[in-house]
Amino acid sequence: MKSSAAPNADRLKAAITTVYQTFPNLSYRPRPDDVKLLAAYMKSQSNGYPNCLDTLLETENSHIELALVKYHNINRSIESSPALDHRDIGF
Repeated sequence: MKSSAAPNADRLKAAITTVYQTFPNLSYRPRPDDVKLLAAYMKSQSNGYPNCLDTLLETENSHIELALVKYHNINRSIESSPALDHRDIGF
């Protein structure tokens, strides 16, 4: 069992971010098993894979689901923020 939840939460967040950065054109919102499959594929393609993918693969799906919800909520709020709307920037 892991000794601290916070470091694992940070590693899980990093792993999910890594998966989304590697596969930016996902046409659906992946479930925990889908994210694990993508992480396993990434590991199989390179020996230099990020170590946070190991944490993702060892984490229970319920924890991954919560991390995915947080990831999507954060990114949805960032995308909808008028302060970050790049179309309003004049040159």
